[in-house]
Order: sequence, then structure tokens, then C-alpha cells
Amino acid sequence: MMRTKVFSTICLLLITCTLPLLAQNTASAGPVVPRLVNYSGKAFDAAGKPLAGIAGVTFAIYKDQYEGSPLWLETQNVTADSKGNYTVQLGATKPEGLPLELFSSPEARWLGVRVNGGEEQPRVLLISVPYALKAADAETIGGLPPSAFVLAAPATSSSNGPATPSTTQPLVTGATPVTTAGGTVNKLAKFDAAADITNSIIFDNGTNVGIGNAAPGAKLDVGGTGIFRGLLTLPATGTATATAGKNSQPMNFTASSFSSSTSKAVNEAFRWQAEPVGNDTATPSGSLNLLFGSGTSTPTETGLSISSKGLITFAAGQAFPGGGGSVTSVGLSAPSSDFTVSGSPVTSSGTLALNWTVAPTNAATANAIVKRDSTGSFSAGSITASLGASAYSTTVGVYGESDGTVSGDNGVEGVTFAGPGSGVAGFNNSGAPGSIGVYGQGDTAIYAYGTTTGVYGHGSSYGFATDGNVQQARTAGGWVKAMAVVQGLNAPYTVTRCFNSYLTGSAATTPPCGFNLTEVQPGLFNIDFGFQMNDRFIMATLINSASACTLYAAYTPTVETSGQLLCGFGGSYTPFVATVAVF
Repeated sequence: MMRTKVFSTICLLLITCTLPLLAQNTASAGPVVPRLVNYSGKAFDAAGKPLAGIAGVTFAIYKDQYEGSPLWLETQNVTADSKGNYTVQLGATKPEGLPLELFSSPEARWLGVRVNGGEEQPRVLLISVPYALKAADAETIGGLPPSAFVLAAPATSSSNGPATPSTTQPLVTGATPVTTAGGTVNKLAKFDAAADITNSIIFDNGTNVGIGNAAPGAKLDVGGTGIFRGLLTLPATGTATATAGKNSQPMNFTASSFSSSTSKAVNEAFRWQAEPVGNDTATPSGSLNLLFGSGTSTPTETGLSISSKGLITFAAGQAFPGGGGSVTSVGLSAPSSDFTVSGSPVTSSGTLALNWTVAPTNAATANAIVKRDSTGSFSAGSITASLGASAYSTTVGVYGESDGTVSGDNGVEGVTFAGPGSGVAGFNNSGAPGSIGVYGQGDTAIYAYGTTTGVYGHGSSYGFATDGNVQQARTAGGWVKAMAVVQGLNAPYTVTRCFNSYLTGSAATTPPCGFNLTEVQPGLFNIDFGFQMNDRFIMATLINSASACTLYAAYTPTVETSGQLLCGFGGSYTPFVATVAVF
């Protein structure tokens, strides 16, 4: 079955009456309460295209926006136009229309729509108009208007003129009626829906305020945890004068213990508070003090305090582990290879002295502890790191320099004995184009030697890349030694493009690249490469020819640096254009 979905918005809620209200008497006629609600929507199929024609649409009213069973539902056949638009009257399939009980509570009601048995689309909130159904019902008493129960009274007049009937002011345009089922005395109200007021968790008895607490015992009494996402300040109780300073507001911590003598629980209160020190002096300060009080007594000083410099003053009678609570001796020891100690131990009074055997320095001095210079640097001889060495810098991570003059005097050298490891490895993790892992500069920028592989390259794009020419030993294989395009079709016969790996700079790619092209006869040429090539591979490819022919490439028998190109057919040669390469 094709799954369809509907994206609908309530365009207009018009209340239409289909249930006539029987008149109770001929003198009074009550308002007619509509039991149908107009609803306009738009239908789309699973591909998002409008559905036209007749479709089966199920409408359901829920208590909740996302879950729960429907409180009411009906299915109607609707006729949609070419754009999928349709209009129905909710309740039209029911004899009683929409039941008033749906809107008898202040809870929200949500409408869900399902087309042709497809998935129900996100529910939409019913606005205030459907609630007028219940509001209209509330205006009757046993089905009769309130006027039916008002005793007739003679009209009264005033000497100042006729009586003016009272009028009820209508709601401001655009206002939403707010409902409430009542509340709890002293509880602050809150909106639990767009137009409904209920109790909050805040309680205010006119003296104290409780949060989660209906019997607050202080100006603010919180029943539960609290989080302060900012500075919590306990200010001074007043402003100091020359006569006296002022403490901070205190912070109390209260425990409860049971007394066997009174058979009652007793509060044990610890109090931290900041107190003035040196009031009315040139250097006033403060301290953080601990106070204690048991039961109903006011907390008093314990003697424990922390000064403004973090120095702790202990209460009288404070004992420390060992020595019966008293320190009888203080000693000092240090490695004799690095320090000299004097004055140790101190048993009553004295001075402990500690001196360097070799003073720290940033120079490469034997047995000296390293002391960095003003730039954070130091000098050293050989450094061995069993766990490796790591360097970080915004410029150069590792720098090495050698004043040697012979091979092997390296600025930076790395050796590894691990099979798959590297003596020196460089990585660039920036991901930026053109980033370099290892960079070399010099007559020979990077030199590699290996018993199996001298240089190994691997990359997701290129295993090896260079912006310059590449040269390989003449007797080695793998890379091209020379390449040329020979124009032997029309005189003058020339090399139009070329590469010679044994030349440097622009000469390696500027025609004729050191090559010498000689016409033996039309369609037969000798090309001298300038290096021995009769023991290498030679390959030629025909580009163009004056007539059909087969291209041949061979070595010149008597000249080891020269090769021959010819294009022939049926015993004759024909002019041509071809490429030739030596590997």
C-alpha cells in the first residue's frame, strides 16, 4: 500500500452548528452551540507530491503531543484539489458531532492526521476555538440559559435619566483566554501550557520563600540540591570603622548527634567566617576562621584560622604524629655528588645549609645540573634518550649542525636496528597542499643508500613527486633516460620536443637537448643521443607519415651512442613524425 503523508496546518477553525437546541420557552432562546469544527489541510504522497481526488483521512484527537491513545477519532473521505487542498468538518460522521467531554479539562488537545492508512504526521495543537464548545455548554444550567432563572423586576429609572445597561468589555484582539483549575494558597503560579495556569514549586508565605519546600524556615529555604553557575558571595555584615571591623556573613555546617544524657538530638554547628585583622592600621588584612557551637549555644572561635597569605594557625593543643606531639630534631640529607650539607641536624636551634657541589649552568659542564639561559636553551654534549627525544617549536623542531669536513660528519643522523623502522623519518600532518615531511637543501639535497631500497615512497596520491627533472644511472633500469619527438616529415628535419636526463637546467628540455638528428634518406634517420645507449631499451611510436608505413627503431651498428628510425612499407621508406625513448 502506498504510504502517504500529510503536512497540514489549521487554516481556519469555523464553528458550525448542526444540532438544534430545543427552546425551553417562547420568551427566551439560548445560543446555539456548534458541535462541528471546520478543518483545512493539504495531502501529499510519500514522494512529497500533492494528492488529488478522493482520499481516506483519519482524524484523531490526543491528550499528549507524542504518545498515548486517541481520545476520539473518525475517518472521512475527502476530495482534494489538484494541489492537495481539502476542507472537512470534524465530527461530521458522528451523530453527536464532537463530544463536549473532549474539552472539559484545561489540558491541551492535539490533532493527528493520517492519509490512506499512511504514517500519522506530527500532531498539531488545537487552539482556543474548539474549547468554545465547552465554554458555551458552561453558560447553560441544565441546558437553560442563566436568564431563565432570573426573577423579573420592574424597570427602574433615575431622575437624572434612563438607566444605562452594563456591558462586558470584549477581549483585546489577538488575546488568548487563560484558564486555571484553581491553585494552592501561597503557591506561585506558572504557565504549564500556552493558556493554562497551575501551581509552581515556589512557596511564599509572606515572610519566607521555599523552593520545593512548603514550610520555609528562612528567607530562602531550598528543599533539594542547588547549583550556582557564578560567584557565591557572603558580604560583610557592615562597613568597618576606626573603632571596629566587620566579619563576613557566616557559612554554617550543622551535624546532628544524639545525647544519651538528655535522650535528645543535639545540633553540632561548625561555622566558617572571614574576620578583620589589623583594623585601623596602615596594613589591614583578614583571616578565615573556624568556629563551633553545640546545641543552642552560639558558635565561638576554635583557634584554627588561615591568614591572607595562606599560613595556618592551629588551635591550642594541636598535636602532630610522632615525638609525643613535639618536634625534637630536624635533619637534611642530599646526594653528596651534587650537594654539600651543613648544620644538620638541628636539635634546638640552628641553620641548615645546602650548597651545590658543581653549580648549575647552561654550558656543557661535567656533573653540573642543567640551568637554562634567558632564552630557555642550554648546551650539552652527547644526549642519549632511551625513550626517544621529542621537540616542539613554532619554527624549527630539531636543528643539527656539524663543523666536520669529511663524509659522515652529519648535522642530524639517525640509526635504527628495527627491521621496518627508519633511521630518520619526517611527517607533516597539516594536510595542506605542498606540505613537506622531510626537506633537504644542498648540492645533494637528500642522499639515500640501502642494501635493498635506497628511497621508498608511498602516498595515497603519489608515491614519488618532483618539480624537477629526474636522473638515473645509465645502466640502471626503471626511469627514462631520453625522449624526443622527431619531425622527419618536412625539411628542415628537427627534434621539436625532448628530454635528456644527463643534461642539467634548461638544456635538458630545450631542443635539440644535445641530440643530433641526421637524414640518411627520406624516411630513414640516425639520432645520436650523446651517451651510450646500444645496451639500453629503445622504443618509438609513429605520430604521422606521408603514406602508410611501419615504424622501426634500432641501434646504429657502428656507433654505440646512436639509434636509427625508419618508416617503410613494401621495400621503400616514407617521411614521418614519431617519438623515440631510451630506457
